[in-house]
Amino acid sequence: MDGAKLPRVGSGALDEDAIPTREEVDLIARHIEPHYRLSVYLQAGAGLRVSEALAFATQCRRSGALRVREQVSRTAHRADCSERFGPLKHRTPGAYRDVPLAAFLEQEIDAHLRRWGATPVGCRDVLFARRGAAAGTMPTATTYGPDFRRAVRAACYLGRDRTPQYTPHTLRHFFASTALAHGVPVHEVSRWLGHTSIKTTVDIYGQLVPAAWERCRRALQQALGPAPADVPAVAPPGSAHRCAPVAGSTLDRARNRAITAGHSRVADIPVQRVTRSSAST
Repeated sequence: MDGAKLPRVGSGALDEDAIPTREEVDLIARHIEPHYRLSVYLQAGAGLRVSEALAFATQCRRSGALRVREQVSRTAHRADCSERFGPLKHRTPGAYRDVPLAAFLEQEIDAHLRRWGATPVGCRDVLFARRGAAAGTMPTATTYGPDFRRAVRAACYLGRDRTPQYTPHTLRHFFASTALAHGVPVHEVSRWLGHTSIKTTVDIYGQLVPAAWERCRRALQQALGPAPADVPAVAPPGSAHRCAPVAGSTLDRARNRAITAGHSRVADIPVQRVTRSSAST
């Protein structure tokens, strides 16, 4: 059974309450450890997975874009880890994707570099490498989790059971839902998120496209909406041709009989043949 995929349970559609607002994203970034502030905006502003954000290096920057090539491995925080970086999720080594880079995110990257700089790890200059006794290792999704949860608690975003309301993955939801709400095509959002199939994106975020709902309402209103009672019914152009009797039909045969009897002026109306009585003759 190694490698077998289980079917997804339920529709997978995203609950809108699971998406943080702009203000909530900013407050989480303000309460997280200062060294991790940029990681919040890499996830919310570029849709990176947490492992991709933690692997961010200066080599990822392009003109107006981020080139996402790798993610940190699950054991990158251990000193005996031989491979601290691996291929992107569901991708082969060397595969990458480009994501639009907003101006505010460029400013956040510059501010991080001015304050913290970059750390050489292998052939990369990474931004979130550990320091001190753990120098040379990398944070992972597991070790980053407690820092993120503390920030959410400090911002007082707690669920009914007093657990943190948001996770790092909800920042990706912010990116996707914001892009779709502003008319970005879903296939583009799917590519930037790194989904293997556009169906995944549609299943999760399809209901968050308000323009599609409004277009559907307008189309159905135009097609099926009742005409006002005071507007006379007017046959559309070409309706006479469409309403003509079908060749061979009962109405067509009646018309032919009327023409044969000399009543061509009522050719489209069935005519009953009248036989004169012998008295009138």
